[in-house]
Amino acid sequence: MLHTNPTHLYGTIQTGYVMPQTTIDQLNMLLTSLSARVSSIRGVVISSADGLKVADKFRDHSYDTQIAHAISASIVGLVNKSVHNLGLPSFDHTTIYTSDGIVVVFNLGGASLLVLLDVDANVGLVIIELQHTADEVIKVMRL
Repeated sequence: MLHTNPTHLYGTIQTGYVMPQTTIDQLNMLLTSLSARVSSIRGVVISSADGLKVADKFRDHSYDTQIAHAISASIVGLVNKSVHNLGLPSFDHTTIYTSDGIVVVFNLGGASLLVLLDVDANVGLVIIELQHTADEVIKVMRL
């Protein structure tokens, strides 16, 4: 007979064995950690090359997350095509400045990382944090 152990629901079986985290769990932890370290982040999404949700975290719920994922993939596709037409290799990341916020998109190969920042964010410092996170996403997703 199998008994449900409440600690099992949280990833630890009574024997002390820790259940392995899924890829999505790991990515969500990365996004939570990034958002905690960088207060100017309004939202962050990890999207597949087709614009489908892999993971996301937003400060508030005023954004349509499905649109954010689709936009992330679209930006990667458009910028890659543009730099290719200029005879340049694939891009690493691009930054878009608007009057109400800043968008940074990282090309991760088979995925993308889009971050929406407050207008007064220190972009240079944020990009250092984002590059570290992008590298971790690539490792976790095995891209």
